[in-house]
Amino acid sequence: MEKIRIYITEGEIEDYEVFLEKLNRSGIEWEKTGPGDADVVIILAGLWRDRPDEIRAVLDDAVRSSRPVITVRPYGLENVPPELEDRSDEIVGWNPYCIADAIEDSIDQKRTS
Repeated sequence: MEKIRIYITEGEIEDYEVFLEKLNRSGIEWEKTGPGDADVVIILAGLWRDRPDEIRAVLDDAVRSSRPVITVRPYGLENVPPELEDRSDEIVGWNPYCIADAIEDSIDQKRTS
Protein backbone atom coordinates (compact mmCIF):
# COMPACT_ATOMS: atom_id res chain seq x y z
CA MET A 1 0.00 0.00 0.00
CA GLU A 2 1.36 3.41 -0.86
CA LYS A 3 1.84 6.04 1.81
CA ILE A 4 -0.95 8.51 2.52
CA ARG A 5 0.14 12.06 1.78
CA ILE A 6 -0.87 14.31 4.67
CA TYR A 7 -0.68 18.05 5.12
CA ILE A 8 -0.72 19.12 8.78
CA THR A 9 -1.04 22.73 9.90
CA GLU A 10 2.13 23.62 11.78
CA GLY A 11 2.79 26.06 14.55
CA GLU A 12 4.53 26.81 17.79
CA ILE A 13 2.18 24.79 19.96
CA GLU A 14 2.71 21.60 21.87
CA ASP A 15 -0.25 20.08 20.00
CA TYR A 16 1.85 19.76 16.83
CA GLU A 17 4.52 17.52 18.37
CA VAL A 18 1.92 15.53 20.32
CA PHE A 19 -0.10 15.01 17.13
CA LEU A 20 2.94 13.76 15.21
CA GLU A 21 3.64 11.29 18.01
CA LYS A 22 0.02 10.06 17.93
CA LEU A 23 0.00 9.84 14.13
CA ASN A 24 3.20 7.81 14.16
CA ARG A 25 1.60 5.39 16.65
CA SER A 26 -1.62 5.11 14.64
CA GLY A 27 -0.38 2.34 12.36
CA ILE A 28 -0.91 4.15 9.08
CA GLU A 29 1.85 4.64 6.54
CA TRP A 30 2.10 8.35 5.81
CA GLU A 31 4.33 11.10 4.55
CA LYS A 32 4.22 14.81 5.14
CA THR A 33 3.45 16.96 2.12
CA GLY A 34 2.27 20.41 1.12
CA PRO A 35 -1.45 21.24 0.98
CA GLY A 36 -1.58 21.04 -2.82
CA ASP A 37 -0.31 17.46 -2.94
CA ALA A 38 -2.12 16.05 0.09
CA ASP A 39 -4.58 13.18 0.12
CA VAL A 40 -5.99 14.62 3.35
CA VAL A 41 -5.61 17.92 5.22
CA ILE A 42 -5.25 17.90 9.00
CA ILE A 43 -6.13 21.09 10.87
CA LEU A 44 -4.91 21.38 14.45
CA ALA A 45 -7.66 23.48 16.02
CA GLY A 46 -5.29 24.79 18.67
CA LEU A 47 -3.68 26.98 15.99
CA TRP A 48 -6.94 28.73 15.07
CA ARG A 49 -6.66 31.57 17.58
CA ASP A 50 -3.23 32.72 16.33
CA ARG A 51 -3.52 31.85 12.62
CA PRO A 52 -7.15 31.97 11.43
CA ASP A 53 -6.39 33.60 8.07
CA GLU A 54 -3.76 31.02 7.17
CA ILE A 55 -6.05 28.18 8.21
CA ARG A 56 -8.97 29.66 6.24
CA ALA A 57 -6.75 29.72 3.13
CA VAL A 58 -5.84 26.05 3.65
CA LEU A 59 -9.53 25.19 4.12
CA ASP A 60 -10.50 27.12 0.98
CA ASP A 61 -7.87 25.27 -1.05
CA ALA A 62 -8.93 21.90 0.36
CA VAL A 63 -12.58 22.52 -0.46
CA ARG A 64 -11.74 23.71 -4.01
CA SER A 65 -9.60 20.63 -4.54
CA SER A 66 -12.07 18.19 -2.96
CA ARG A 67 -9.53 17.17 -0.33
CA PRO A 68 -10.95 15.84 2.93
CA VAL A 69 -10.38 17.99 6.00
CA ILE A 70 -9.96 16.47 9.45
CA THR A 71 -9.84 18.82 12.41
CA VAL A 72 -8.13 17.71 15.60
CA ARG A 73 -9.55 19.21 18.79
CA PRO A 74 -7.21 21.32 20.92
CA TYR A 75 -5.37 18.96 23.25
CA GLY A 76 -7.39 18.41 26.41
CA LEU A 77 -10.47 20.28 25.15
CA GLU A 78 -13.72 19.27 23.49
CA ASN A 79 -14.71 22.50 21.73
CA VAL A 80 -13.67 23.39 18.21
CA PRO A 81 -14.22 26.86 16.73
CA PRO A 82 -17.59 26.82 14.90
CA GLU A 83 -16.08 27.79 11.53
CA LEU A 84 -13.71 24.81 11.69
CA GLU A 85 -16.52 22.51 12.75
CA ASP A 86 -18.68 23.64 9.83
CA ARG A 87 -15.92 23.16 7.26
CA SER A 88 -14.44 19.87 8.45
CA ASP A 89 -15.32 16.45 7.12
CA GLU A 90 -14.52 14.96 10.50
CA ILE A 91 -13.46 16.12 13.96
CA VAL A 92 -11.34 13.86 16.14
CA GLY A 93 -9.60 13.83 19.48
CA TRP A 94 -6.18 12.46 20.28
CA ASN A 95 -6.64 8.69 20.23
CA PRO A 96 -4.18 7.35 17.60
CA TYR A 97 -6.68 4.76 16.36
CA CYS A 98 -9.45 7.36 15.96
CA ILE A 99 -7.02 9.53 14.00
CA ALA A 100 -6.12 6.61 11.73
CA ASP A 101 -9.78 5.68 11.24
CA ALA A 102 -10.70 9.26 10.33
CA ILE A 103 -7.88 9.49 7.79
CA GLU A 104 -8.66 6.13 6.20
CA ASP A 105 -12.43 6.80 6.16
CA SER A 106 -11.98 10.22 4.54
CA ILE A 107 -9.73 8.79 1.83
CA ASP A 108 -12.12 5.90 1.20
CA GLN A 109 -15.03 8.35 0.85
CA LYS A 110 -13.02 10.48 -1.55
CA ARG A 111 -12.21 7.45 -3.72
CA THR A 112 -15.83 6.29 -3.90
CA SER A 113 -17.32 9.71 -4.68
